[in-house]
Amino acid sequence: MEVETIIAVLTSLGIGGFIGSYLQHLWHQKGETELRLQSENRRHYESNLVWMRIILKPEMVENFNVAKLDPLLSKQRNPSEIKKLAENRLVEFYYSSILFSPDYVLTTMKEFIKNPTEANFMKSAIAMRKDLWKKKTEVDLEMLSLE
Repeated sequence: MEVETIIAVLTSLGIGGFIGSYLQHLWHQKGETELRLQSENRRHYESNLVWMRIILKPEMVENFNVAKLDPLLSKQRNPSEIKKLAENRLVEFYYSSILFSPDYVLTTMKEFIKNPTEANFMKSAIAMRKDLWKKKTEVDLEMLSLE
């Protein structure tokens, strides 16, 4: 083999190795970003669902870690005041969700805000689940509802 051929092969291997390493780094970084976003979305959605449950059953507020959720909530004793606070918080979560939630999640959240029912809660939860896990789901309202 000629020296020029050997140099050309070694150079191409070096560049190929560098490009391969760089592409692997980008792939790894993309995966970490997706996991971080999924984790953040999960926390947002969990908060939304807790506020929705409080709207539906304000008298059950003791079942939630309200001090962590909102310090004002732990000071409330009147169910109507608790419900009003939860409605206000959920509306704010809805507006912040516009930045990261897909249309179908926003639509179900809006439907719940306008008409807070167990069925609309379940529709929102299923939409959030679908967004988080990016999997086709076969569950429906009857399968999940406890009522």
